[in-house]
Amino acid sequence: MTATLAAAPLKLDGLVQIRRFVLVGAGTVSVDYAVLYLMTSRMHVTYLISTAVAFMFASTLNYLLSVWCVFESGKLSRAFEFSFFLVTSLAGLVFNQLSMWLLVSLWSLNYLLAKAISILIVTTWNFFSKKKLVFSN
Repeated sequence: MTATLAAAPLKLDGLVQIRRFVLVGAGTVSVDYAVLYLMTSRMHVTYLISTAVAFMFASTLNYLLSVWCVFESGKLSRAFEFSFFLVTSLAGLVFNQLSMWLLVSLWSLNYLLAKAISILIVTTWNFFSKKKLVFSN
């Protein structure tokens, strides 16, 4: 069923696309936190492994939802498209960690405020990198 839905042409105006991107992102961030919490707190898996598994699970879900309802597939095969998607997501993870460290450790901002700023930075990167590098036509 997903392949049929993903194959449908998807032409969205910019604002609709951004809204859908934010909704998909909010949902997959929730999944990321849930998997991290369950693995670490309930299954007693070390947080570094839990973080990696949660990231991969959420990134895969984000890709599937993005193909289905946010972006039109580009010129690349699904395998290359997914690989580029993961690379841009990993870059977003690096931006997140770096911005959190800078804002909290060097600028002494509250970590919740720092996370809000980091989300803005990373979401902007994620949207434009996906739109221009992964799903460009």
